[in-house]
Amino acid sequence: MKGRGIYILLTVIAATMAVLAVSCNDDDEYYQYGDFRFDMVTYVGHDEAMGGDAYINYPTGDIQPVTLIDPQSAVSSSSASLKSGSRVLLNYIIDSHNGDGSLSVTPRGYTRAISDTLRYIPSLSSMAMDSISLNSIWRTSQYINIYCRVKYTYTARQMALVADYGTLHDDTVHCYLMHNMMGVPAYFWRRCYMSFDISSVWNLQSCNTVRLHLNDVAYPERKYYDFTKTQN
Repeated sequence: MKGRGIYILLTVIAATMAVLAVSCNDDDEYYQYGDFRFDMVTYVGHDEAMGGDAYINYPTGDIQPVTLIDPQSAVSSSSASLKSGSRVLLNYIIDSHNGDGSLSVTPRGYTRAISDTLRYIPSLSSMAMDSISLNSIWRTSQYINIYCRVKYTYTARQMALVADYGTLHDDTVHCYLMHNMMGVPAYFWRRCYMSFDISSVWNLQSCNTVRLHLNDVAYPERKYYDFTKTQN
């Protein structure tokens, strides 16, 4: 499952880069876009000791996190509206590898993600699960990340990842993507990024798998996705 989610995301990125690669001007000269990356990261804030804005990149699975430093942030307002702890999809270029294991980077832009910790509600039967259109789903350390499309509404909606309390101490903890458009008219589909901290159940010794249920129109036959701990 994890590989499938990553494969979908990489396929989208690869397809985009392929389109860019075949685009040329009348002189058949290609524009160099650079070697850039997209990663779901946590914005830490401005770190004077490290010399710039800092982001934590948790690679796929349980690989050690990497700190990304933007040395140009002192003369840039690119992250001025971000709060410490914000989860964002960061588009960046790696400039250099530092001796302490961090990376100096040049951010090209970012997209805010809906982010929250795992929640619990008294009754799952009353929970709304309005549809999404899934593009990819993947885990990075204690975070489950989702890239999808949701129908646009002019008013606020509810979005959360909710755990079934009855399975909290089982081998498999069941979680549900709560999506409530509040019954208002919906229009065109829009991109949406989400990142949920599941550490409250992932770190339980009894938990081996987190099963995420969702209502997906892109893959209606697939009712859930399993994230299983790597056995060392």
